[in-house]
Amino acid sequence: MYSTSLLIILTAIFFGIPAVYYLYLWYMSSKPWNLKIDEKYTPPVTVIIPTYNEEKTIRFKLLNLNKVEYPKEKIQVILIDDASTDATIQEVLKFVNEHPELNLEIICEKVRRGKSKALNIALKHANHEIIIVSDADTLWSSDILINALPLLSDPSVGAITGRQMLFNPQKSLLSQTEEIYLDIIQEIVKLGQSKIHSTLIFHGLFSAYRRKFLEKFNLETDDSGTALDIIQKGARTIYARKAKCYEISSITWKGKVRTKLRRASQLIGIYVRCLKLFLRRRLLLPFRVAIPEIFIYLVNPIIFPLLIVISFLFFVNHLVYFLYMSIVLFFILAVSPKFRLLCIEALQDNCILLLALFAYLFKKKFLMWETLQESRGMLNEEILKRENLI
Repeated sequence: MYSTSLLIILTAIFFGIPAVYYLYLWYMSSKPWNLKIDEKYTPPVTVIIPTYNEEKTIRFKLLNLNKVEYPKEKIQVILIDDASTDATIQEVLKFVNEHPELNLEIICEKVRRGKSKALNIALKHANHEIIIVSDADTLWSSDILINALPLLSDPSVGAITGRQMLFNPQKSLLSQTEEIYLDIIQEIVKLGQSKIHSTLIFHGLFSAYRRKFLEKFNLETDDSGTALDIIQKGARTIYARKAKCYEISSITWKGKVRTKLRRASQLIGIYVRCLKLFLRRRLLLPFRVAIPEIFIYLVNPIIFPLLIVISFLFFVNHLVYFLYMSIVLFFILAVSPKFRLLCIEALQDNCILLLALFAYLFKKKFLMWETLQESRGMLNEEILKRENLI
């Protein structure tokens, strides 16, 4: 009886609170923007590209940037290289000689310091009010600046982040589940949070910042930590769904776990910071966004293993229920491929969140970004021309 009651309580908490929250965000995502948007807003911008051993992709990146539909005289490009040991800089110099129309400045660091420190060095050389950051292995749709920058015309907005797209969504089971995850996170969670006030889920594919609110990039928690810094200065950080940017999804467990573990550990650190600010009554992110996110990232990872253990003990003592639930679940998974992928992704994400929480508690840091050769090797001219990106 005791185990049954505990199982019901844990199940209701673990699934119920996120479900109610996501339904609320889904409702809010359909609401109109409470912004004053100037569609003709085309300010000068500084694009910062951090690199580390990107000789395989940097030419594609620069070709893609050169294709962007925006006045060339309004774009300053700063490439900051974090002590690459390959031919990244040689590839960049070759491109500059072939394409002098691109206003490109190269900064070479002698010692590797990590992405955030490299960005802060580049920031000192930026000439313009709008600062855009984009990783070297990610590519933009040609209309990304025209679609995204008008959101920054509202003076309340301090930063925006783009819509993450996959080149290879059908390549493997892992890329299929990642596409399901991105659809939910972006079109429900990030959009709903942005309509309320702000989202903290930023990424390195495309993020644009108003210099007025950007003193420096956060050294501890990267893109999303910088978003929280901007919110704490009184501005909003929002999701630009029309700003499409592309990346290759990992097709191996090792690559996917390494990437998501780093992101999850950073988000856990951010929500620990949100919790501290909330307890001191200094958090400027609305509570209806902050509190559910704190629960999902800090409480649910603890409930997850408890729920597994209690469920196992319950079903061992109630084999009839176990058989019944197994048959029902098998039938649902068999007839609904999308639900099957969603369940796989949810299981993966909760396992990664649990690992990330342990990493945070034991002070495991992920400050240095590493080049995933698996994804770099998948980028080729044929794919990029097919998508009209170069």
